[in-house]
Amino acid sequence: MNLPIGIKKNLKNFHIIETIKGRLNDNILKLVNKNNEIVYLKIGEGVSAISIKQEMTALNFLKNKHVIVPSVLDFMEEKGRSFLLITGVIGKPAQRVKHLNKKEILRIAAEALMSFHKIKVKKPGMLDTLEKDLEKIRSYIELQVINTDSFRQSNAGKIPEEIYKYLVKTKKGYFNDVFTHGDYCLPNLIINRNDYGFIDLGDCGIGDRYKDFSSLEVSIKKNYGPEWVETFYKFYYPLVTVNAEKIKYYQLIDQFGYNLNIEKYNKLYAQNEVNHRQQKH
Repeated sequence: MNLPIGIKKNLKNFHIIETIKGRLNDNILKLVNKNNEIVYLKIGEGVSAISIKQEMTALNFLKNKHVIVPSVLDFMEEKGRSFLLITGVIGKPAQRVKHLNKKEILRIAAEALMSFHKIKVKKPGMLDTLEKDLEKIRSYIELQVINTDSFRQSNAGKIPEEIYKYLVKTKKGYFNDVFTHGDYCLPNLIINRNDYGFIDLGDCGIGDRYKDFSSLEVSIKKNYGPEWVETFYKFYYPLVTVNAEKIKYYQLIDQFGYNLNIEKYNKLYAQNEVNHRQQKH
């Protein structure tokens, strides 16, 4: 595999034990050395290169915030690709934990999310916010990289522009009062006995707690069934009626990612990189 020299040096004592294809067509290599130390190498181009760089920024921000997350071992950019080498987090994804029942797992999921939401940050910097999510969606629409047919099928016949206008019009009802994970689902919560850590943090930043509620609801329904959603809220939000409209809002934002034409976006991204290099010379 064609890797940058610096990355190769860091991996000289490791060998690949698993190759995973990410949601954004990134490649994730799981590697181990003779001491059974596990590391992960994420490789991406185009939209996944942007996401990987964002994750590097987030992990560096979180390293002194008293939460268990992967550590950044190396990060490089080369010829339009991003390479992120990170440590693993000890434990198993929440939905695969066997020594706890579903109620206990959802209690930990609530406790873990509350701890994450208490992280203090003065300025978002490069981290995610609702404004940045909406900017990203606007750029997708302008570049015409949304699969309109599949988007309409998933959204009662509405086109991307209609949903985007609704998101912008109603954004004032959403807060920037907690530190959100951004993709808080059961596979991204790692449980080790009664301790926990977090992975896949490229979308974290300042926002509304409903961003995390939204993705976790989908995950609970998929892995445990819809009847278990209320159990989570009893641990996290026992005295408040959940705002279904806010849940739907963030699920609409996710629709743009689900229906993104990654191949078309990456071609445009690659061409833009070529044009940028030519202008520099």
